[in-house]
Amino acid sequence: MSARTFLTGTLAAVAVTAGGLALTAGTASAEAPPKAEAAAAFTVWATDVNVRDNPQSPATCDGFPSPGNCPVVSGKLQPGQQFEARCQRKGETVSGNDWWVFIERGDSRGWIASYFVDTPTNQLPGVPVCGA
Repeated sequence: MSARTFLTGTLAAVAVTAGGLALTAGTASAEAPPKAEAAAAFTVWATDVNVRDNPQSPATCDGFPSPGNCPVVSGKLQPGQQFEARCQRKGETVSGNDWWVFIERGDSRGWIASYFVDTPTNQLPGVPVCGA
């Protein structure tokens, strides 16, 4: 029996009395909300990879990442610098790869072309599609 199953079963059996009213915690209310999944960590293989954003029009940038839709360079990545890949989506094709990755690194966040990520596949493994 896992610790979570034990805890859920234990909480379901506990009755709390407040002012003469007995409340019993049921299984659904005893479980904590699901935690957000940890972002996958990756690096880039190229130097000075632009992290792109467009704070004036995020819907355009977020809807179809590209240098034109995300003209603001909010940072640059170097080989060996780890970043967290939050999600990915298709955007403008860069050297045959049309996937873009929304990343966070410290206080910096924005889009990078997946082409520059140090991984053998176009779509990053273990990274959800944005909005899916």
